[in-house]
Amino acid sequence: MRLLQVSLRSLLLYSIVLLLISIPVSWISVQAMLNDEVDESISRQSEQFLRHIKNFEYLDDLETDLEVIDQLSYNIHIKPSKAATQEKIYQTIIQYDSLERSQRPFRQLSTSVVVKGKPYLLTIEMSLVDNNDLVMAIGLVQVALSVVLVAGLLYLNRSLSKRLWKPFYKTLDQLKAYDLDKSESVAIEKSDITEFDDLNKTVSHLTERNRKVFLNQKEFIENASHELQTPIAIFQSKLDHLMQSSGLSQSEAETILELETTAQRMSRLNKNLLLLSKIDNEQFLDKEEIDLSILIQNQLSVLKPVANVQSMKINTSIDPLLIKANRTLIEVLFSNIFQNAIRHNLKGEDVSITLRDKTLAVTNKGKALKMNVEKMTGRFSKESTDPNSTGLGLAIVKKICDSCGFHLGYKYDNSLHTFEITF
Repeated sequence: MRLLQVSLRSLLLYSIVLLLISIPVSWISVQAMLNDEVDESISRQSEQFLRHIKNFEYLDDLETDLEVIDQLSYNIHIKPSKAATQEKIYQTIIQYDSLERSQRPFRQLSTSVVVKGKPYLLTIEMSLVDNNDLVMAIGLVQVALSVVLVAGLLYLNRSLSKRLWKPFYKTLDQLKAYDLDKSESVAIEKSDITEFDDLNKTVSHLTERNRKVFLNQKEFIENASHELQTPIAIFQSKLDHLMQSSGLSQSEAETILELETTAQRMSRLNKNLLLLSKIDNEQFLDKEEIDLSILIQNQLSVLKPVANVQSMKINTSIDPLLIKANRTLIEVLFSNIFQNAIRHNLKGEDVSITLRDKTLAVTNKGKALKMNVEKMTGRFSKESTDPNSTGLGLAIVKKICDSCGFHLGYKYDNSLHTFEITF
C-alpha cells in the first residue's frame, strides 16, 4: 500500500515534469516544422521565378523589366549584385508590412542568380503571421490539455490517497478522542489493508494496557491516601489526648508538640502528593467560567488574619477577569502562591497582589535565592527553614499552570520577589 502511494506521487511528479518540458519542446518543434514548410515553399517559388525569367532572356529590355518587378512585387525583390556565388540563406526577420500597416514577422530567402550574364540578388519573403497564430493556438491547446491532465492526476491521487488512508485517519481520530479516565477501549474496525490491521491491533493492545495501568495507579493512589490519612488522624488524636493529660513535664510537652507538628506536616504532605498525582492523571477536567477577582478576594479574606499576626499588610489592585478553568485547581493555585508570598515575606513588610491585563503579580520582600527558577519550582525544593513547609507549594503552582496552559514567570529586583501568572 505504501509503495502504491509512493508510486502515485512519483507518477504525478514525473507527469508534471514531462508536461513542463514537453510544452516548450513541442512549441519549438512545431515552429521549426512550419519554418521548414515555409522554406520549401519560398524555395519552389524562387525556382519557378528563375525558370520564368530564363524564358525571357532574349529580351533586350529584360533588365528594365526586372526593375519594374522589384518595384511592383509585394514579396519578390531582385536587384543587381556584385557577387554571384552567394548560397541560399533562410532567416526570420521583422519588418513593416504595408498591407497590415504594422511590424510583422517574415521568413526570407536570399540567393544570388545570374540573368543574362549579370549577377542579381533575389529575395523572396513570406509572412509568418498565420504560422505564429497556428503555433500559439497549438500551444494554448497543449497547455489546456496539460492543465486538465494534471488536475485529473491530482484528483486521482487525492481520491486514492483518501480511500487508502481512511482506516489510518479513523484510528487517529479515535486516539485523539481517547480518554484514559473513561472505562472504555478504542473501537478498532477491521480494514482491507494488512498493514493497517496490524497497526490497529497494536494500538488497541497498547491503549487497553495503558488504561488498565492508569486505573490501577489511580486506585492505588486513592487507597494509599485514604489508608495514610487514617493512621495519621489516629496519631494526631492520640497526641492531642496526651497533651491534655496532667503531670507532663516541660520536656515531655515539647516532645509531644514536635510530634504534633510533624504529624500535621505529614498530613499536608500526603494531601499535596495526592493532588499532584491527580493533576498528572488529568482528573480535573471539569471547567466553568470563573471571576478571578472574586476568587482572589475570598482567598485573601482567609489569609489576611495570618498576615496581620506577622504585622504584614496585603495591598491589592484587582481588575475583573473571567476565565474558563477548573475551580478547584484555581483555588489551590491562589492559595499556594499567596501562602508562599506571606510565608517568605520579611516581617513587617507589605505583600502586593495585582491583577491587570490578564496577569496576576504577587510580590513580597526577601533575600535573593541561591537556587535557580527551575529548581525552585521542583518538588521538595526549598531554602526556607520553616518546618511547616513541605517544599511542594511552588511545584503545585507550576504543575497547575502547565496543565491549564498558564505561563508562570519569576523575577527578583531590588529585594522584591515577584511571581507572575499570565492567563
